[in-house]
Amino acid sequence: MKRSFYLALVLITTLVSCNRTKSPDVKGIEVDFELIPFYEELFAIAPDNFQYEAERMKEKYGSYLEAYSMGIIRIGSTEDEDFVGNMSFFLAYEPNKEVLDTVNIVFKDRDALRSKLEKAFKHYRYYFPEALIPDVYLHISGFNQSIVIDSSWVSISLEKYLGRNCDFYERLAIPVYLRRFMSPEKVVPDVMLSIGMTEYPYNSKTDDLINQMIYEGKMRYFVRKMIPDIPDTTLFDFNTTQMEWVRNYEKDMWQMIVEQKHLFDNDRMVLQRYIGKSPFTYYLGQESPGGAAIYLGYRIVESYMKRYPETTLADLMKINDGSQVLMEARYNP
Repeated sequence: MKRSFYLALVLITTLVSCNRTKSPDVKGIEVDFELIPFYEELFAIAPDNFQYEAERMKEKYGSYLEAYSMGIIRIGSTEDEDFVGNMSFFLAYEPNKEVLDTVNIVFKDRDALRSKLEKAFKHYRYYFPEALIPDVYLHISGFNQSIVIDSSWVSISLEKYLGRNCDFYERLAIPVYLRRFMSPEKVVPDVMLSIGMTEYPYNSKTDDLINQMIYEGKMRYFVRKMIPDIPDTTLFDFNTTQMEWVRNYEKDMWQMIVEQKHLFDNDRMVLQRYIGKSPFTYYLGQESPGGAAIYLGYRIVESYMKRYPETTLADLMKINDGSQVLMEARYNP
């Protein structure tokens, strides 16, 4: 009995911690950013009083309020004549008040969130010394985009990270397989993933499966460098069973893709079935996790970096030719 428990413990530890990278010493790196709980100040305004607070909010939050109004909650420009009325309605909308109460409970420890962001930003500055560290806003969006990013700030829809079992997601009929992306531990990884994808956007000049696999794998490699102790399950959005599955069937997955001649396929449906968010990866069977090919892309990138240890993370992120990475990685699962 003791031996069985020990083996199970080893297995769980391996699934969670395997493939972590050694963390560089970032203690001496300084990062300067503000964590701004915008939603608190906004929802502290009584709906009937917003007409008296609108100009103050415009002056204080400027272009951010404009982006929030137009792009996040989509009520129009702050200069529109019906802006005050639309924002007052948004603040008075009863479900938003319920969401606010839950957000305040789940994210009551903002010091912990700031600490995690600071640690990730220090790693970002370590690998990219000239990078701008953005301010981070916290908002409520009405369940719109999870992360919104601009040149000098990142903004997080906190209600998109309330936990897999949050009742709101059930009421909104969000599929169960998508709810695993909606937990508090995903906030910082999603912020860093968004930064990586913004700074190094996908080059669709050659848009086939291998290029998408390498790009998505490269972005997960970037996130792991920003958060060296991130569990694999969080990095890839798999549960422990799914993580075990992709490890056990890595070679089989690769052989199937090659044998089916999908590697250089550019059919949109084929790409979506390998890369997209879904209950499972269509070509790999119902026991596979959705987006399993992203894991293979990550493993190819990992193989490439092991063969070329002199390659910096900045160098890697600038490589847009997935076929080149595959060829030089000599990936052999």
